[in-house]
Amino acid sequence: MDAASAPPRSRPRNRRAEIARNAGELFSLRGFHAVRMDDIAEASGITARALYRHYANKRALLSHVVLEDQQHVVDTITTLAALPPGERGLDTTLGALTEAALDSRRLSLLWQREARHLDAQDFQLVRDRTRWIGRQLDELLLSPSRGDLSPEVTDLRSWVIVSIISGAGFYDTPLPRARLAQQLAEASRRVIAAPAATVADGSVGTSDRAPSSRREQLVGAAAREFRAKGFAGVSIDDIGGRVGVVGPALYRYFDTKADILVAAVTRLHEWLALETTRALRTPGPDEAVLGLLVAGYVRVALEATDLLAVRLTERLYLPDAARERIDRIQADEVAEWQRWLSAARPDLPDADAATLVRTARTIVDDCARIPHLRRYPVAAGELTGAALAALGLPPPAEHRA
Repeated sequence: MDAASAPPRSRPRNRRAEIARNAGELFSLRGFHAVRMDDIAEASGITARALYRHYANKRALLSHVVLEDQQHVVDTITTLAALPPGERGLDTTLGALTEAALDSRRLSLLWQREARHLDAQDFQLVRDRTRWIGRQLDELLLSPSRGDLSPEVTDLRSWVIVSIISGAGFYDTPLPRARLAQQLAEASRRVIAAPAATVADGSVGTSDRAPSSRREQLVGAAAREFRAKGFAGVSIDDIGGRVGVVGPALYRYFDTKADILVAAVTRLHEWLALETTRALRTPGPDEAVLGLLVAGYVRVALEATDLLAVRLTERLYLPDAARERIDRIQADEVAEWQRWLSAARPDLPDADAATLVRTARTIVDDCARIPHLRRYPVAAGELTGAALAALGLPPPAEHRA
């Protein structure tokens, strides 16, 4: 059949949903700023003019994608909460929540990376819903079985479970969906059952002392600005103005804004490399190495949260060569964790080990960036214990009764 005699292409009944699905995939892959309405129209097989009949602009599309994905999770929780307690056991509840989160797999990625592009009303709505989800997980999963936990620990673990079941959008996994859902539900169950952390004796606070080095001041200021406004929303003069370095003096340290971004992300990985070296040099059995790596990762995440956030949310703005280099460094970090997880759990298949490692790191990445969780004195111990529980490893010695 030639083109002239081919039947006309029918219009899908769910054209609006198809557009939203394509937009969500493009936003996830390229980032909000890099996607044009023309790109979305092309992916949807329509003209840009036709696209505007469905959505007024790109921001409206992002709002629709995020709100619809989140509504699916909200509806699942509402259904579970309406069941009599005897009909919603832990396994059933975790299974339903995990499946709903996997259905909305891009939600966490888009919310954490692109939320700044939502209008104020939609941003507040998504934020309020997210907090509601955290409270509901406490009531559905933790309060019924772990009444012994303090309010701070319960709050932390609620957000850890949110991270476990929703974090798969941040990483690729070779596991089929059914196996992935099983692993995430089992990791959540282990976190719920883990012993509570305690505040370490001799814990000290932090000081606001700043380095005298102008370069260090610029890196720190850039990390704070990029985290708050995004790379595209900050100028190099904004960064210099934060530390009183303006005009030609700024270019003694960095040629471009992108150079500062590279320096900030590289700094994070340098600190993580130091923690890896410390863990490997610490005497002890091979089975204990991953616990030391986890503790070091938590330490850096809580002490250099701006750098961590920038690595997670601004990666797409790195120059191509730098992004490829950083991706290789991160892959090496993950491989190091997987190496020692296999030493501690030799019967665990490689695909499962890789997924659990990414899950454990995502727990720390997510929860270390939630301001009120970071203020809890027990935060470091709980995040370390939660990551180890997700990995299927024993808790730190100080957590054991």
